[in-house]
Amino acid sequence: MSGGRLFIAGVLLLVHLSLGFKNGDMRLAGGSGPYEGRVEVYYEGHWGTVCDDDWDINEALVVCRHLDFPRARAAMGGGVYGEVQNISREYSVRHSVRMLDLLGELFDSGRDCDLNLPVVVENVTVATICAHKLILSLKVGSLRGPLQADLSIEVSSDCQSHVSHFVRYLYTGQIIITLTSARCIHKMASDWDVKALQEDTGKLFTWLLPADTSFLAQSSLFDYAVSTGDKALQKSCLHFMAWNCEALVASPAWTGLSVAAVRGLLSHSALTVPSEYFVLQALEKWEKAHKWPKTAAASGDQFDLLKHIRFPMISAEDLHQLTDPRYQAGKLQGYQFNSLPIGKLSVELMCEGKSYTPRIYTGAPWSFSYSSKEVADFKRTKNYFKNTNRDSMAVTFDTPVHNRYFAYFTQFKMSWNTRVNVRSHECDHVCPTVTLSSESSNSALPNVFTNGIEYDNKLVLRCDDKYVSHIQDLRPLGQVNLVSTNKDTGQMYPCYSHEYSYTMVIRPKYRTGLNCTEVEED
Repeated sequence: MSGGRLFIAGVLLLVHLSLGFKNGDMRLAGGSGPYEGRVEVYYEGHWGTVCDDDWDINEALVVCRHLDFPRARAAMGGGVYGEVQNISREYSVRHSVRMLDLLGELFDSGRDCDLNLPVVVENVTVATICAHKLILSLKVGSLRGPLQADLSIEVSSDCQSHVSHFVRYLYTGQIIITLTSARCIHKMASDWDVKALQEDTGKLFTWLLPADTSFLAQSSLFDYAVSTGDKALQKSCLHFMAWNCEALVASPAWTGLSVAAVRGLLSHSALTVPSEYFVLQALEKWEKAHKWPKTAAASGDQFDLLKHIRFPMISAEDLHQLTDPRYQAGKLQGYQFNSLPIGKLSVELMCEGKSYTPRIYTGAPWSFSYSSKEVADFKRTKNYFKNTNRDSMAVTFDTPVHNRYFAYFTQFKMSWNTRVNVRSHECDHVCPTVTLSSESSNSALPNVFTNGIEYDNKLVLRCDDKYVSHIQDLRPLGQVNLVSTNKDTGQMYPCYSHEYSYTMVIRPKYRTGLNCTEVEED
């Protein structure tokens, strides 16, 4: 792909490769014959011996019935076992893995084919694949009847190189999927009604998305999801781009995004950006690339995108810099929010609507960050230079009370205590953990703040300081927050290095449904 480097992440997808065992299966092992032995249970790919604590005849009867024996003669412990009499026992022998290997060899050899499968690109047959009707009819849901005479695989030119891997999967149930091949494999699985592969490839998209720092693959996947009506894939792509919007705007993919992608990002509830002014500047950059005119009478898509800008979240200083005639109504809305007492504004203006709710603003003055290097250095040296005591990663930082820049609000600050715990003795052996609380001195704030404003704070995890891999709520009042990491599969996107930066984002907002006349400033 042009415009940036593409890191290819490979994932081996194995389907239907079980040896025939499932969790909970039992067997007798280590005996001199098939009717005696220690009891073992199969779980997650391994056989394990059953503990003999409280082992008695009742447990032995359950095992014997599971193994199709008529009864148990005795329940022995301590590794001692006896023989069970049964002359009608049947045993299964499964060599399914070897059979799949043989099927793969058959496909690779190209022998004994009874079907030449055309590969069609833009209505032109560019290749044929040697295949076997019986195998295809067994694996492909839509081909479980008589095969059509005009059967072919139609793909785009960029998917041509992945066709043989897809057909080989129909023989073996194995395929290697990368970020560049995922869309192609998903499309062929959809076209051929191979539901298991379609579903598993869809799940892999989430894990593959961070691989392309140019964001070209993510934007392409989103457009593909729109064209196929795949809502889940659309949501997954938008979510990653929304969390990593700052990097996306700086990437070569930003100006090439579709209107649908930009609209989806601007309306996304988890859009993570330095500030609202940054969002407006990003939109202007995108519009300039698409040569949209700057006229007061914005309409259609242009108006639809602009209405998602939250002008009240832009400071008065930044509002003053806006000269585009399309922004007049938004500027007025922003000036009112920043300058008038709450009681002078209507209940609808102050208590409803996304325009008056902050996004996840990671820029100053609404956040504090521990870089991944600072965290790694603290683990190594046990010193944190931002803490006067240096023995913990505890910090106090200040933010405004609210996003409003009304003069009354600027008289007060909110002080926050935060701490990241990464050593086992700090977090009761379950690490990492985070705490965030407001200082007790904040209780002296006027009722306008304590009664009318609440905080919906977030923790932003950035893998290696490169991309946002997870965002979670921060519990109030200094409660301990167990951080979701790649190790416990709690993260939305993978971080293979397990090295994170931690950003505390403060998000003040007026209580929903509040009677705003009750909190008018004096």
